[in-house]
Amino acid sequence: MNNIFDLQQTDEYRWQAKYRGNYGIYTIKIAFDERGQRKDFSCTCPSDYYPCKHIGYVQDEIEQQTAKNPKIENPVHVEEILQNVSLDELRAFVVKKSQYNSDLTNAIILEFAGRIKKNGENIYIPLIRKVLDDYPFDMENFYDYEENVEFDILDDWTKKAQELIAQGNYAEAELICKACIEEYAAWLQRQDADIEDYIENYESGFFALLYDIADSGKVDLTSLYDYCKMEQSEKKYMFAEFQDEFNNLMAHLAPKVNPEDFIASQEKLLQKVSDKSSSEAQTILKRMMDFYHANNQPDKAEKLLEENVQIESFCQEVVKKRIEKEQYKEAKILINNHLNKSPNNNFYYNLSWKELLLTIAQRENDLPAVRKTAFEFIENHFDSQYFTIYKNTFTKEKWAEELEKIITHYEKSKNKMWSSFFNNNIAELLRAENLQERLLNYIEAHLSAENIEKYHKAFVENYPDKTLKLFRDAIDDYTEKNIGRDTYEYVNRLLRLMCKIGGGDKIVAEMVGNYRVIYKNRRAMMEVLGRL
Repeated sequence: MNNIFDLQQTDEYRWQAKYRGNYGIYTIKIAFDERGQRKDFSCTCPSDYYPCKHIGYVQDEIEQQTAKNPKIENPVHVEEILQNVSLDELRAFVVKKSQYNSDLTNAIILEFAGRIKKNGENIYIPLIRKVLDDYPFDMENFYDYEENVEFDILDDWTKKAQELIAQGNYAEAELICKACIEEYAAWLQRQDADIEDYIENYESGFFALLYDIADSGKVDLTSLYDYCKMEQSEKKYMFAEFQDEFNNLMAHLAPKVNPEDFIASQEKLLQKVSDKSSSEAQTILKRMMDFYHANNQPDKAEKLLEENVQIESFCQEVVKKRIEKEQYKEAKILINNHLNKSPNNNFYYNLSWKELLLTIAQRENDLPAVRKTAFEFIENHFDSQYFTIYKNTFTKEKWAEELEKIITHYEKSKNKMWSSFFNNNIAELLRAENLQERLLNYIEAHLSAENIEKYHKAFVENYPDKTLKLFRDAIDDYTEKNIGRDTYEYVNRLLRLMCKIGGGDKIVAEMVGNYRVIYKNRRAMMEVLGRL
């Protein structure tokens, strides 16, 4: 396909390519096993499908390319040639070629950089800085890139560190991870645009490897802890993700290094946060509480929780604890304090708080409160769970009257803003109450292909002929107003539903015959109907 470009084999079993898609340029990577079967893949497109269609496109292109260009055994082996080349000649050749071939240069660095004598310095820092600065990243056309820009060279360094860990060379792997974290942060800082949301979070992968290195028991944990503490103060770590990674790693190391120092460092961070109800404060406090729980100090974690109910999630957790202890009065005070301070009175914004109030009302058997709160959940949008709770607060005699009030309320809501959102409230209610004839009449009055498809099962058993008529009218109208393969596939599905109803197959046959005459020029439609 001409949308595929820059297809190349990066390893014996790995390929990658670029694809010009509807939303930019995507990077596709595919790995095969020894038998040639696909075992791993990735694509940076925004598709929700897994795998996306681009994986198949690129795999087809790979197969075509390998079929056209099978490996040819060279009559003279490379090993044979090198036997007649001196070491100095070979070195001179490699140096010369590497000046014009960045892939060769990077391969040499990845394989042999660890051989350089370090004299206490991290030799990987200048190497990674250089490859990042030289990476072909086009800032002028930045917003034409795919959703997440990938740096193949950082992928390569990740694999190198993983290989060293597998070999037990933890110290060397640690140096690579540190260098990548430091230089990636510095590279991001040097960019002119706000690009962090469009770049792969490579730092998380290197920090994850540092966790593995720390847990090996083969490195100095105190040194690694001090590194995190010192490094995070650098200005280049301007993004919160880096700060969180450093502090989370410190929390992991602190129990074996210096737990008191870790808590002190978090308290110092918290003091710098002016808004103690902010997400930044929440992150720090949550980290401290998790640390206390992990180190068998639940009382200290509980104390922090109780002292910081200004944070919504913490307050809800405290409320739930009060409810468990049947301290309903205290729980309601906390809830109402939050609702009174909330800048948004929208019901759905405060949904979780209303659920807690409903739980308390049910526990206290406060029927008026249960009724009032449950109705708030169904006032603008039908919900079967809360509808049942609301219904159970009425006697059978009173409910018949109340049901009509709710239907009237929903009818009035249809004329207000968001009417399309509330259109099916009455249908849902009638289905829940098993009022089949009223539901059938309602669907007839608001007939659409979607509505008859959704609700026909509720009344088809007792009203099969009327249901078939509604299906036919809805499909005829839908077919007249819509075109395209997706439309025809949907019509096909609806016709199949009709065939499952007694006498439906004959009506469907008549409808298809009519369509073949009326829409004879719709070739895609004729093809889809041919599958019935």
